[in-house]
Amino acid sequence: MLSVNEQNEIFFKNNIKNVNASVEKILLATVLVPCFFIILTLAGIWRVPHFYSIFIICFSLSSFAIMHLMNRKTELQQLAMFFGVFATAVFVELLAIKSLISINITYAAAPFISCMYFNRKLTICTTVVSFFLMILSFALKSFNIIEVLQTNLLMWQTHGSWYWFFDKSLGYGIEFIFIFLIAYYMAKRSHRIINHFAKVLKDRREKTHLLRVQNEKLHYAQDQLFEFIAKVLGSHDLFTGRHVNHTKVYVRLIAEKLRDNGFYTEELSEKNIHLFETAAFLHDIGKIHIPEGVLNKIGKFTPAEFEIMKSHPEEGKNLLELLPQIGDGTFNKIAIDMAFTHHEKWNGKGYPRGIKGEQIPLCGRIMAAADVLDALISKRLYKDPFSIDDALKVFADSKGTHFEECIAQAVIDCREEIIKIDAGFKKTEAETEEKEFNWWKNYHDNLKQVAMT
Repeated sequence: MLSVNEQNEIFFKNNIKNVNASVEKILLATVLVPCFFIILTLAGIWRVPHFYSIFIICFSLSSFAIMHLMNRKTELQQLAMFFGVFATAVFVELLAIKSLISINITYAAAPFISCMYFNRKLTICTTVVSFFLMILSFALKSFNIIEVLQTNLLMWQTHGSWYWFFDKSLGYGIEFIFIFLIAYYMAKRSHRIINHFAKVLKDRREKTHLLRVQNEKLHYAQDQLFEFIAKVLGSHDLFTGRHVNHTKVYVRLIAEKLRDNGFYTEELSEKNIHLFETAAFLHDIGKIHIPEGVLNKIGKFTPAEFEIMKSHPEEGKNLLELLPQIGDGTFNKIAIDMAFTHHEKWNGKGYPRGIKGEQIPLCGRIMAAADVLDALISKRLYKDPFSIDDALKVFADSKGTHFEECIAQAVIDCREEIIKIDAGFKKTEAETEEKEFNWWKNYHDNLKQVAMT
């Protein structure tokens, strides 16, 4: 896809070519002006030498031919632009130096034409040149202005006031035709450009809307896929399925509070927070490699069982490295970092690597807080849930040890939101949780009976 600068460059190049074509037509149309001079002279209304009129016709036709040839070659179109504008200015000058011809508003012709190129330097230059050409024409006229006035006075006295009326009306009529042609081409060109850009903007809006809808559908599909993975985990472990759904919400809550408190404002953009909360679905994916007898054990783990449990971050990392790259790969990195580091501690006493401080990725530090928060306030086979205040006391006591201080404080600052969210989870999950809890309790009781026989 072309950049904005490349698109602009293409537009201005095409505009030069198209406006040059219009200027060609204007130069060709100027042939009509000296033709009028010949007709009016033959009619006895004006006295313009035929040699002078033929010279202007030759100038107009040769200017048209030169510009037409230049405009056919891409490398000469820029030069053709300058040639066309200044040829128009010279044409006006040729009319003005003849004292019998009154030229007034026509001096604006060349500046008008230059405006169609949307080139500020060209317009300024053309306006200045046209002004000095006008001054030059006044200087040339001044040498025989008395003779012209006497001639005109004689004609007016001979033919009466109507002659003056026709003389002036025809002069302004010629100017009107010339300016009308230029104004017409300018309006037509501007209208075409506006319509073009309106269509371009409409197409861009439609494409942007379509792209946005497609992205939304893609994000929704990804979220649904990861939610499905969470449900698969839930079939393997009583609590992991619900846990990852809970932590997704808490990750966003903590990240937004951190940002509101003035921490990691650049890293915690809306886009990254969405990636964090989506990746939270996958942070415990490594538990799928943990035996059910260990994963769903009632009571404390033996040292050997705990070592097995401690392997799930690395198992998760290994699994997520097999995930095909999503987008630019940012999501993949975040998901791997979350899975691999959510049991690391700020003071370096976590696992699996024992890294500390900012060696732990920010997403992993936030995930660790969300993970512990939900584990504390949720029911487990081996414990009842903590109260919200007791859980927050754990965070207050763990500042600078388990958790980075600003992250622990962000959790504490979210007390009211956590109360509402937790109440909502408990309300919607109460019935299914009790059934699943009893199923897993019976599952362990049956295992014990089998072991005894």
